[in-house]
Amino acid sequence: MGILDRFRLDGRVAIVTGASSGLGVAFAKALAEAGADVSLAARRVEKLEATKALVEAAGRRALAVRTDVTSVADCQALVDATIAEFGRVDILVNN
Repeated sequence: MGILDRFRLDGRVAIVTGASSGLGVAFAKALAEAGADVSLAARRVEKLEATKALVEAAGRRALAVRTDVTSVADCQALVDATIAEFGRVDILVNN
């Protein structure tokens, strides 16, 4: 088993906030390349679609959810949507 095999995330589900640009996009792409399905959160939902395409290009499933992390209701809706789509949450990247 190689070192990269030890970091596989197959079967895991991640939420990445701030996934519409910068580090959030990089985190989402890296998680997908490691095997995780990714729920993408940001206020700019139109930009989330580009990140969603990157995750899907890596062969993983993605969900884009418009989320303002300063809103408790939005955060709860993000978690609820993720569980409804993927059945679980294993990883949270608060970006």
